[in-house]
This record gives sequence, C-alpha cells and structure tokens, in this order.
Amino acid sequence: MKTFRIALLLAYDGRSLSGWQIQPRDVTVQGLLEEVLTSLAGTPVRVTGAGRTDAGVSAWGQVAHADLPGSFPVPLDRLPRVLNTRLPPEIRLLKSLRVPGTFHARHSATGKIYKYTFRLLPEGLVSHPLADPFSSPIRVGFDLTKVREASKAFIGQHDFRHFSVASSLPEDPVRRVTGIFWETLPAGLALWISGPGFLHRMVRMVGGFLKEVGEGRRSGSEIPSLLHRGAPPPFRPVSPLPPEGLALVRVLYGVKDPFDPRHQNWYPSSIPDEPPPERPR
Repeated sequence: MKTFRIALLLAYDGRSLSGWQIQPRDVTVQGLLEEVLTSLAGTPVRVTGAGRTDAGVSAWGQVAHADLPGSFPVPLDRLPRVLNTRLPPEIRLLKSLRVPGTFHARHSATGKIYKYTFRLLPEGLVSHPLADPFSSPIRVGFDLTKVREASKAFIGQHDFRHFSVASSLPEDPVRRVTGIFWETLPAGLALWISGPGFLHRMVRMVGGFLKEVGEGRRSGSEIPSLLHRGAPPPFRPVSPLPPEGLALVRVLYGVKDPFDPRHQNWYPSSIPDEPPPERPR
C-alpha cells in the first residue's frame, strides 16, 4: 500500500494522562492519536513521538510522525481541525506537514528543551487557590545564587545513572546537557534544560536535587561525585520533582526542522532561539 509521511506538532496537558507511550489499559497521548488517525484512515496507523513524556508531564511542542495511506481522506491543512474535534481537550494538534520518508521524529532530532516551573508560595501557606496548576511550590528564602552556581556542574557529558530510575536504565547512562539556566518569573522561577536526549525522569531528578540545594538541604559540592562514571549511589537518594511542573517545550531538528520555531507562535514567548552554549570543560 502506498503511503506518505506526515509530521505532527502537538501540545497537551499531561496531568490527567498516563504519559506519551501507548499502554493497554491507560489513556495516553500516543494511544489517543493512533485511535483517531486509524478511524480516519480505515487502516492501522502508528504514531512515533520524539520523546516519551512521563505520566503527568505536559508539552508545548511535542513532535511526532505517522505514515498515512495514499487514500487518506483529510487534506493536511484541515487535519488539525478534524483531529481536534475528535481528541479530548487535553490534546491539540497545532500543525501537520508532509515530510520526506527519511524524517523520523525521534532519530532526526538533534535536541530537546524542557522547562520546569516553580511558583513562590507565601510563608505559612500549604497551597494557594490561584496557583498555576502547571508548577510546583518553592518557599521564600530559596537561594537562587547558590542554585545557579551548582547547576554549572551538570553541563557537559556525564554518567547520569543516579539521576534516573535504576529499573529503566539503558546500558549506557551517559548523557550530555548542553544548557541549564534559571529564569526569574513574576511569582516564581523556571528551570530550563536542553540536551540531545535524557534518561527516564532525569530532568525531574536534576531539578529535584537543585531544589534541595536552594532550600539548604543538600550541597552542590555533591554533584561532581554523583556524576562520576561508576560512582556508588548516594546515601540519600535523589528525589524527582512532581510531574505537573514539567513541559517538553521544543524538539530541535537544526536546518531540517519541519516546524521552524522562527515562524511559529506556539512556543512560550520567553524561549531562547537556541539552547544556551555548552560551558567549556
């Protein structure tokens, strides 16, 4: 059967979803997309995402690809409208384009940018009724200067096994972080992290460690030893941040980006044009 490949630019509120990857009894982004596209195509359609976001994690700019039959009845310029009437409101197809058959949402990607949002919680409150639901709280007194200095240790290529889940570690847990920086918001902070790829829960565990540094509960001096290849696990395990504060903001494809961010208005206004440069090692 003759097919053609399309790229999909997606946004979703992951708080009520069981992540990206299809699962037999859970509601997932991939599962819902495949269900709708299959019903339209009249034949099974497989959707491949650039990354597998965890349960509760959202996305501003997830990218996926799918191969559709040549007889697919919906023109691509109308596909977002058609799919969005069939998908739950938590998921939206922002744009769809025809791409070469060599394009692969995951393998063609050169990097990803994640953003974790913290909201400042006033002293004496456990929660706030108007708090941003896509965030987690930090307290007054958070030491941003100390956290920014500690963050520098994560830049570069390291063994991140202690910042992931042991049961899902790949054979090679070495990953490269190309950028990490903190943005000051009107009522909180945002942690931006970029790199070619990340381990399971790695962004949330790096953020969780840095949050403890800012609260004075851990020292940034621990980081180099934890990133040393073959280092023993820390006496006190690293805990991940809650998933609701994390969002996959953009997937990078370099000059072959089907959704050139310079011509899109889907991304947060504060996102940098490129990830921060890697600090020399």
